[in-house]
Amino acid sequence: MAAVLSPPVPGTGRTSGRIIRMFALSEVRWAAAALALFAAALPLDLLGAPVWLWGPLYALTYTAGGWEPALEGLRALRERRLDVDLLMVAAALGAAAIGHVLDGALLIVIFASSGALEAVATTRTAESVRDLLDLTPHRARRVADDGAEETVPAADLRPGDVIV
Repeated sequence: MAAVLSPPVPGTGRTSGRIIRMFALSEVRWAAAALALFAAALPLDLLGAPVWLWGPLYALTYTAGGWEPALEGLRALRERRLDVDLLMVAAALGAAAIGHVLDGALLIVIFASSGALEAVATTRTAESVRDLLDLTPHRARRVADDGAEETVPAADLRPGDVIV
């Protein structure tokens, strides 16, 4: 899934629509949902509201931020290997099991956010590499041994060739 992130707007120091385009990545959407749910549950929990108010919000935080890592972790487990996705989800569920629901939810939010940042960085890097490859010239002027210049396909250039 490739998302197009916009280049900076000249003279403004800002990017046009970058945040909107980041939400094209599912990892960003799920991390944002987990963060919003956690932000809604946290004050209720800390202010002593009844558990029926904040409990479902934490459960939704676990679901929104943890379903993708849990799925990846289960795939890894099926291949008989442990990975960080499975371990983080297990740690969050373990925290909830011993009564530390807030801590587990926070772990899920942090982990989902790091996954979202990784997805954004990967997308931007891939886009930059594609942009660089688009700048590759198709032809080059090579200097022959006798000093004459000849136009050749860029694919025909070899290490040590002198080009103009």
